[in-house]
Amino acid sequence: MIRWTRRVATIWAIEFVALVLLARWIPGLELASWWTAIPAVAVIAFLNALLRPLLLLLMMPFTMLTFGLFGVVLNAMMLLFAARIVPGFSIDGWLTALWTTLGMAAVGTLLTGLASIDDEDSYYQNVVARLSRAVGGAVPDTGPGLVVVQIDGLSHRALMRTIHEKHMPTLSRWIASGAYRLRRWDTGLPSMTTAAQAGILYGDNWDIPAFRWYEKERGRLMVSNHPADAAEIESRLPRQRTLLSRGWSLGNLLSGGAERGMLTISMLTDIPRSLIGASFPLYEYFLNPYNFSRAIVMMTWEAAVELRENLRGIVRKSGPRVSRWGFFPLERVLSTILLRDINVYTLFENIFAGVPTNYINLIGYDTVAHRAGPESPDAFRILRFVDRHLGRLERLVGQSPRPYRIVVLSDHGQSPGAPFRQRYGLTLEELVRRLLRGDRAVSASVGSFEARGYLNILVSEALGQNNRVARGARRIIRARVHGGYLRVGKKPKEPAGSVAEAGAVVCASGNLGLVYLPETEERLELERIAVLHPGLIEGLAGHPGIGFVVVKSEAHGTVVVGGGGIRHLADGRVEGRDPLAGYGPRAADHLRRLDRFPHVGDIVVNGAWDPLTGEAMAFEEQIGSHGGLGGPQTEPFILSPADWEAGDEIVGPVAVHELLAGWMRGIGLDPERDETRPGETG
Repeated sequence: MIRWTRRVATIWAIEFVALVLLARWIPGLELASWWTAIPAVAVIAFLNALLRPLLLLLMMPFTMLTFGLFGVVLNAMMLLFAARIVPGFSIDGWLTALWTTLGMAAVGTLLTGLASIDDEDSYYQNVVARLSRAVGGAVPDTGPGLVVVQIDGLSHRALMRTIHEKHMPTLSRWIASGAYRLRRWDTGLPSMTTAAQAGILYGDNWDIPAFRWYEKERGRLMVSNHPADAAEIESRLPRQRTLLSRGWSLGNLLSGGAERGMLTISMLTDIPRSLIGASFPLYEYFLNPYNFSRAIVMMTWEAAVELRENLRGIVRKSGPRVSRWGFFPLERVLSTILLRDINVYTLFENIFAGVPTNYINLIGYDTVAHRAGPESPDAFRILRFVDRHLGRLERLVGQSPRPYRIVVLSDHGQSPGAPFRQRYGLTLEELVRRLLRGDRAVSASVGSFEARGYLNILVSEALGQNNRVARGARRIIRARVHGGYLRVGKKPKEPAGSVAEAGAVVCASGNLGLVYLPETEERLELERIAVLHPGLIEGLAGHPGIGFVVVKSEAHGTVVVGGGGIRHLADGRVEGRDPLAGYGPRAADHLRRLDRFPHVGDIVVNGAWDPLTGEAMAFEEQIGSHGGLGGPQTEPFILSPADWEAGDEIVGPVAVHELLAGWMRGIGLDPERDETRPGETG
């Protein structure tokens, strides 16, 4: 109580100073004297405590739809109301109130930092602890718990560089102290989140050939970050080996059989549903004025950083770059600040509530690294914030009702390089179209960035409720439920909608491409492809931007074809120059497994990889890519307590699952209980 009282008094003092300063700077904001700021701050605090939560609760869909900006309007209302009550305090209109609201948030955040108040630590230790008791109730037992933090897209190599350059002091200290052991592991194919999380959380990632693929027998395009598709992918996975049957999934593509989840794509399949019942922490995040102020300031700052980095890249013209205009600034701001904070908020609340198992995915680094490069200063800057949260996590678990153990891992890495289109003036789809000699190729690589799926969840959570406000919001923006999630405006044209008339369907996932030829529902073999589309295989394999292609032959089994040679996967025989040279000792094994997937493309295309320059060729507009073979994209990491045993080699996400399951059994958590549908409580 003493600490809480001291903190409230300090924050009121900071808001008092902020209001006095802003009265000097903002025209239309007036204080009769600086003493007038004292009752003004008191009334504003009272109104925020009494009226703001009620109004936000009633208007929550609009609050979430505007990513918290509706809270700005409410705070401006509180300021205008306070100006009518407090003598000597006046605001001349809405615009002044809005500027004052934003100014108080910015100045307050700055002064809080200068006052050396670790506001996040203090907040999480006090308010979240109280909320967790209300949400979670009594902790059933105090046995050990597990927190798994996934840093999406961070390779072992990039992590080692961040440690060497002191970007992540918390992780550096954990490793240097001997308390944790860092290991590299091999993702196999495909090297991307969906396959990795299926393997890690379920112990099985069979027939997930890429981030997006085409199922010829159904005429169906599958895209991993579409909620309906993610739910279908999850429904095909085994139920007896789920890691999160007693826990929460936070910010993941797949739920892992979790009892509850936050911003998990595969769980967004039951609309409308009660937001209060299913997403109470999300409500709490937006209701709290602290979160609003901090998020607005940090998102504004992050947007300014993105503008600076974009302009710097344009001026310097150094290295490969892709466009960072359009939707990307919003995608960056939301993934690096808002989505991260909501998930971390919920994680810390779960820790105080004693939830046995938590798996959180932080996507901000992956989002920025795709556009800026995996080892760019811009991407490493995001990791510094991740490291701060790890430090807070370390401190908070020491005060939780359970003795939590922490594991930090990544699902894949990223390999740098210029996009295929920039280097050669055409996309993979356009190359296929040219080689088809008049037949049309249909691309399925539009809207590729994973973060957009998570942003869609946030909007869907806001608008998917069955109440008057949500229904009104849906009508205003012309949103409707489609395929388990909300679609805004007119139904977009499906990339695979005219497959019957096309010569091929091209699915690009980073530097991995899958080409489907729709003549038959079965996978076409080399000999028939040569008859139907002469020169297609040779044209792809001989292109300098393509490392190799994989195709099944009736006479020779599956072969890997490169520009200067052929490798037979069945017996390893090589004719000419080995097309897998430089792709690692397990490349052939990974391709054999991928080749057995029922929905793999008729032709598998891997972008070129140059071991000398360290560059991989992406088929999407990405500077950092993953999905196929070549470089650090297949080399993520896992950091675990040093007293937990593990083998020297960890190959594939299923091996990571076995490690985690074994470690969980060792601390009394049984990960193999759930036999229900994803998202249901057993």
